[in-house]
Amino acid sequence: MLKLNKLLILNNSNMTKVDLNQFSPEELASLEAQMKERKEAEALRIQQERETYKSLKDEAIVTFFGKLQEISNLLISTKRDVFSGFDNIIDMKDELYKTKSDRQSDTLTTEDGKISIKLGNRVNDGWADTVDIGITKVKEYLRTLAKDENSADLLDTIMKLISKDRKGNLKASRVLELEQLAVKRNDPTFTEGINIIKEAYKPVPTCQFIDVKYRDENGKERSLPLSMSVADELLEEKETSHEQ
Repeated sequence: MLKLNKLLILNNSNMTKVDLNQFSPEELASLEAQMKERKEAEALRIQQERETYKSLKDEAIVTFFGKLQEISNLLISTKRDVFSGFDNIIDMKDELYKTKSDRQSDTLTTEDGKISIKLGNRVNDGWADTVDIGITKVKEYLRTLAKDENSADLLDTIMKLISKDRKGNLKASRVLELEQLAVKRNDPTFTEGINIIKEAYKPVPTCQFIDVKYRDENGKERSLPLSMSVADELLEEKETSHEQ
């Protein structure tokens, strides 16, 4: 057995080839048993480490889920408080300054200009099905254009403005450009088409948002991170400033 153990050590350390014919059946059986024992020990070690990993993983998930849940609940309640707290202030602003509160957002800034809070609703462009009638009217106008270079340029511009994106939506920001072109061209068909497109615009609110900007001790404007995705940017800035 001692001779066999020595041979195994030399074989494992030097990676030398061993002629199994030099071993007796008993020695080969002992060698096979040792190899099996080593494989089983290695498999057991891997299994134990995997179980340790699973335990640590679950413990970390549960621990940090609790912390993240607290932050989420705090954000939800704070967001509700902010919008509720500014309702009367925005109404007062509209009344005092004779403005109409049909805006998608409001920005309020302290008198010293150090803190600014913007809150409102994010919206996606939405359209009634009549938008296609308006687009058809615009194309009808385009067919009346003369076949010269100037008209070709205008045709290209308008076609780009009324083209839809991959989701089949028209961009609302382009309607203003179309309207300006319609005023210049002063064509009733073109104007009617633009008016139909404008009336078909039905913005779809997606979510309420709050953006906060402030000036730091050096007067530099910064954004207050209110989401996990931007919080690391502030952390990097702080670490950089500490290093300097």
